[in-house]
Amino acid sequence: MTSREAGLVIRSDLFGVVAPSLGWAPPLRYLLRRARILRLFKHLSPGGLIEVGCGAGALLDEFSRLGFRAVGLETSPVALDIARELATQTGGSQRIVEAPERSWRGTQRMVCAFDVLEHIERDGAAVKQWMEWLQPGGCLMISVPAHRQRWNEGDEWAGHWRRYDRDDIVGLMKRCGLSITHLECYGFPLANLTEKLGQRIYRRLLAERKESLSRANASANSGIDRTDALRLFHFLNTALGRLALRTCLTLQAMTSRTDWGSGYLVVAVRP
Repeated sequence: MTSREAGLVIRSDLFGVVAPSLGWAPPLRYLLRRARILRLFKHLSPGGLIEVGCGAGALLDEFSRLGFRAVGLETSPVALDIARELATQTGGSQRIVEAPERSWRGTQRMVCAFDVLEHIERDGAAVKQWMEWLQPGGCLMISVPAHRQRWNEGDEWAGHWRRYDRDDIVGLMKRCGLSITHLECYGFPLANLTEKLGQRIYRRLLAERKESLSRANASANSGIDRTDALRLFHFLNTALGRLALRTCLTLQAMTSRTDWGSGYLVVAVRP
């Protein structure tokens, strides 16, 4: 593990970018998803890349270091500030913007949206817009929470509109004219366990909300508070924690072709 600027930013192969001073530490679900995403990126040639809903911009920084001309699209003011400051502290070349740019149309090698689509009411319209930014042969890479029957308090707290069955996500890609080249179910068993254990916590958080939030506001707030992730990182960044995480990443890889996990990761190509 290496550090930069007196420990303001930590970078490692296992965790990626960690910035405790900015309030960013990677949650477990993010770490599980990140491992599968970076595996797929090993087989992709660099080019223009848009990450929709980039949050703190940690993955965006890694895409930039892989040679992509990376731009993050983020509408949450708090997340925007964190992502821009993280880019400054890491010295990365990624840009962070709050609105789409006209120049994107038909020019991008990649468009990514990780755990974003479930926050959007008209998911088909969103996919078609992202598709317009791709050059012919460009790739859309997305992740979504899996299995309708697993809808729970965490989905409600985060402002989700839906979870997806395999047929749902396959049908959506086909209706939008995209050809799926990769589809896996990630997260088993750790994400399944943490999702189950978290239901009681989210039930309490929902009860503690002093106002009824719209889905849009709930979505904007869901990716900001990383207090628990910061606490957990102190354990993960020990010999025992790293061993446990690597074991879970191995189990996840072994079961990615099943439907046992808690999220789908999809790559689809524009004709």
